[in-house]
Amino acid sequence: MVLFAWQGWGVSLFTTAYLLSFSGYLIIKKSFIRSPMTFFWLSVTWLVGMSYSLWTINGFAGVRALFLLGSAAYTILIASGNTLKARTGNYLIVDGFVMSIILPFRNFFNQYVSFSALTKGEQKGKILPVFLGIVTAIIIAVIIIPLLETADAGGFGIILNFLRELFRLDFMVIIYAIIAVPVAAYLYGLVSGAAHKKGTNIIKPEAAEKTVDALRVVSPLTINTILGIVCAVYLVFIFSQIPYFFSAFTGVRPAGWQNYAEFARHGFFELCWIAAINLTILIASNLCNKKLRIESKVLKTFNIILASITLVLIATAFSKMALYISVFGLTMLRLLPCIFMVFMAIIFVALIVLQKWNFSIVKFSLIVGSVILVALCLSNPDAIVVRYNADRYMSGTLETFDVEIARRAGIAGVLPAIEVYEWTQDESLQETLQSFITGRTRHVRYNRDHSHEFNLELTRARYAAVQAGFMRNSSE
Repeated sequence: MVLFAWQGWGVSLFTTAYLLSFSGYLIIKKSFIRSPMTFFWLSVTWLVGMSYSLWTINGFAGVRALFLLGSAAYTILIASGNTLKARTGNYLIVDGFVMSIILPFRNFFNQYVSFSALTKGEQKGKILPVFLGIVTAIIIAVIIIPLLETADAGGFGIILNFLRELFRLDFMVIIYAIIAVPVAAYLYGLVSGAAHKKGTNIIKPEAAEKTVDALRVVSPLTINTILGIVCAVYLVFIFSQIPYFFSAFTGVRPAGWQNYAEFARHGFFELCWIAAINLTILIASNLCNKKLRIESKVLKTFNIILASITLVLIATAFSKMALYISVFGLTMLRLLPCIFMVFMAIIFVALIVLQKWNFSIVKFSLIVGSVILVALCLSNPDAIVVRYNADRYMSGTLETFDVEIARRAGIAGVLPAIEVYEWTQDESLQETLQSFITGRTRHVRYNRDHSHEFNLELTRARYAAVQAGFMRNSSE
């Protein structure tokens, strides 16, 4: 977990065992909270873990790993009812601090305490007989296993070879074993602390509410003045360059721009930053205002105006990226910003709705973000990117097929690359594709004789099986 050395089915099995273990433990300790949010987070964590048995997702590996770790820890907090106010709400940052720092380190030595408990009371007399039984069984196994292997017809040998490979020691295995000790203590402390509620009351809900109330020190007139000036600046900016600002929606390059790449990239990331800044402005304006939002119609109005302006800016940035993709194709670095902008747009729409109906915007954002990330994990975005480019190239709407994008996608890029190889008449592209395809498989070679077509079909069948999940995705 610490070194992110994760492989296919191993992550899926570990995640399943982890969820079953701590859920069973909480049920035994009568600390398990049966609520929709508990089952939602159990499902989120399990689905992300299972996605490792389906796809490698090279272009999304870091985000997926961090999301799995975060959701795995937060699920414990939700399932044990130890979030602030016992629900997912606006104190998510406090809950994150509790689950990642306070609970695991406050109970870091619980695992070792539990080991020492085995030598006390009635259990004390049972340890030695069990230990002697294990040692004797190992000695007997060492004697009979070689004899069984000699008489084996093949199946038992496969199991033995698997176990030998599984427990084969090398330098990294030793490193993993050393790191596993404090990681196990950390996880055990998190679960046991949540079950016994040791350290969960360090931060009181009343104290958190007082801290938030202490932030309300700014006059409503000051807040309204700031929001009014900011909104005015944005409106002047938009109306002063309407032809340029909205040309990306029509796919027309405005006069003075030499190429689509320069036009599409110009201002895109700046617009994304502005959207994030506007979200910060809205949060600060509502948190620091002496007058509550529900009591101020002026504040609600400015919230709606600034959120609406930001939606226009997000739509403009999205249109620029869409124009760039239409000309140059799709990559993970283009797909992920688009998904992030969709997420931001949903949040700003929710902010507008919030001015009419009260609900937890943090809870809403967390659920929406989690659903989007789970969908990404299960849909294999690497394959989507390469498939999109291959279909565009073969339909004639994309000038070139970027083999480097397929190469970065790893195993997900092989099948689309084979289809492009068969379709294209560009010998240079065929040569590059052939090098990529043969580089991904050690057992299929391309010759100039008639065996070429047979080998191509063999490659197609092999990678179709891999992508269908019948072979380990880590075997490449």
